[in-house]
Amino acid sequence: MELIWSAKAKTTFYLVLDYLNENWTKKEIVQFYSRTQTTLNAIKNNPGIFPISAKNKNIRKATVDKNNSFYYQIDICHQRIHLLTFFDSRQDPKKLILKILK
Repeated sequence: MELIWSAKAKTTFYLVLDYLNENWTKKEIVQFYSRTQTTLNAIKNNPGIFPISAKNKNIRKATVDKNNSFYYQIDICHQRIHLLTFFDSRQDPKKLILKILK
């Protein structure tokens, strides 16, 4: 399946990288990037591997690490996976709904 990154997914992914760059070491940046790639590859091979969101049955939540996850939708007809947004679990969960809806 093809992965399609939304503008929001790209922006939030780079915000996580910027945060790691400012507050952590290069090691953490490499680990986050590697875990993200591993998670994306797992989804490409088995799109239903992660649980459906409790708020929206069309969205799934993939966990990258204890602080970061991302949300995606599966388009079976077009064989695509749409990445919607990355989310730092240390944020207010109310912000997540706003990120997905924008």
